Amino acid sequence: MKGDDKMTKESIIIAAIRLFLRHGYKSVSLIDVANELGITKGGIYHYFASKEDLLRTALTFFFERFEAKYTDLLSDQKSIQEILQSLMVDDAFEEYSRELFGLDREICVDHVHFVIDIMQLFPDIQERIQRIQLWICEALARRIQTAVDNGELKSSLDSYALAATILATVNGQKSLGSQFRHPELRQRMMNNMWSLMNTSPNPVNTVLELSRY
Repeated sequence: MKGDDKMTKESIIIAAIRLFLRHGYKSVSLIDVANELGITKGGIYHYFASKEDLLRTALTFFFERFEAKYTDLLSDQKSIQEILQSLMVDDAFEEYSRELFGLDREICVDHVHFVIDIMQLFPDIQERIQRIQLWICEALARRIQTAVDNGELKSSLDSYALAATILATVNGQKSLGSQFRHPELRQRMMNNMWSLMNTSPNPVNTVLELSRY
């Protein structure tokens, strides 16, 4: 594929994901995607046979980049506390989405409901999404277990169950509404999670927690 063709195809994919995240897959047409880019609908058919074909290609693009982002986040270069901070407080993946897909800051990036929507519409994609979720949970559990083995975290922790709890909490924040997504509350949630995991209180977190009173 020539460089210009690749750029055009990727531009269509990014525009489609941006619209899917904003409005949901069912509400977006190929004409909407074409209008977003200022091209004709025929320009999309040059690369994609249908809206479903575009979605499936877009999901591969989406998953590959988020898998790479998780691989970097869960690397040995970052501590468990830094990982928690990125996931629970900084909302690193929402920020990454905004940059990658050109989303406005006032728009809530709801990956969770986007994925649920797709799983309901296309059951065959569900297995792939579940494999990715399982991989993320297992990778996080390994990082937690390493920290447990090194004495950084409590020896009584169930690393896999804790990893699942952290991911469920991160995903649940979006489902509960904007009042649960305020930075201060996210920081308090992270502080409490860390206090349950850590072998000793962290002075920085303690100060952050006490500053509320």
